[in-house]
Amino acid sequence: MQFDTKSKKENVICTNCQAGYVFKNDYLNLLAPNIKNEICTKGMLARTIKEKLHVGIISKNDHDLIRGIIASKYMARQYFRNVVHPTEAAWSARSYERFEEIFITNYLDGILKKKQVTFVDAGSGPGRYLLLLGSKIGANSCKDLKKNPETSRLYQYDANYEKNLRYVIGIDYSEEMILHSTKLLKKYGLGQFLNKRIFPVTGIAQNFNLNKKMLDSTHKVIVCTFQTLGNQENTELQVQMLKSMKNLASPHGTIIVSVFNRKLFKDFGLKKFYGREVKRTVGEIVGSKQDVENAILRTSKGVYSKWFSKDSLEDLFCRAKISKYHIMDAKSLQPIGGYEEYLKAEEQRKDVFPRAIVGMAQI
Repeated sequence: MQFDTKSKKENVICTNCQAGYVFKNDYLNLLAPNIKNEICTKGMLARTIKEKLHVGIISKNDHDLIRGIIASKYMARQYFRNVVHPTEAAWSARSYERFEEIFITNYLDGILKKKQVTFVDAGSGPGRYLLLLGSKIGANSCKDLKKNPETSRLYQYDANYEKNLRYVIGIDYSEEMILHSTKLLKKYGLGQFLNKRIFPVTGIAQNFNLNKKMLDSTHKVIVCTFQTLGNQENTELQVQMLKSMKNLASPHGTIIVSVFNRKLFKDFGLKKFYGREVKRTVGEIVGSKQDVENAILRTSKGVYSKWFSKDSLEDLFCRAKISKYHIMDAKSLQPIGGYEEYLKAEEQRKDVFPRAIVGMAQI
């Protein structure tokens, strides 16, 4: 699919394959018909029945993608409030996300001084990066966050972002997540940028392509954070995600991936699982679906999560044929200064670094 930033028609035709897609509710839906047709609207029990009736009609990868879509379907609003909100989410999730945000903006601060950038969030959920980066290009947006002493530094307007951050694209396979992100963009005063500079898209990140003719002049920054890579339900989908990120970043760009460290899987993942608010959103761990040996769990709402070692993430990068990479864990991650009111250096070391593995690659 070539993403046409100007098209706002109800029906959009792909110039490559002539497949038809839908633009409505201020976002583009790129889910293929065979995926959309298999998404049950009656909940997990009905989906289980439907799976038995539809064996062999879809591929295993499509089936696994659909499982993830169904798991996300009923969490969009709660996920933003309990997991993603910059000041109200559970601290166990919020501290980790705060480090990701200052890590990424610290990188963007430097590159936007010299280059125009297209930013893509692969697995954007309710759109936290769309809001964060939108706040930096819109002086009058996210006013509450700009006034809050805790968040004002990170969400402040920046002339370099307004000038050189050309496009911010969020792609997620959950239509409910993307719909909620469009509502949040409007709520936070970013409606003026919607589908002009900020693009929420429903689609499969493994199959997503950018319009190369339009965007090859920009440096692409492609991120996949907060365990999204580990939420892909099998190794092949994880490798395909990284291959897609590499393709999106080409011919010149940067990949940033953040996943959970399997060293804490047994003691933190299985025992604490991010606190009460997150449990309420993604569901309790299903006892029969714990796989301690492979650091895999599934929740009662169908959320899949595989945790990684530094070596296993490196293996995925190699299988995706990504060569110039650097993978960091607690031994090599360094605190980022300048945001002490948002996340102190000691909080980075104590609350984030033991849980995080970060991969970064130049394409």
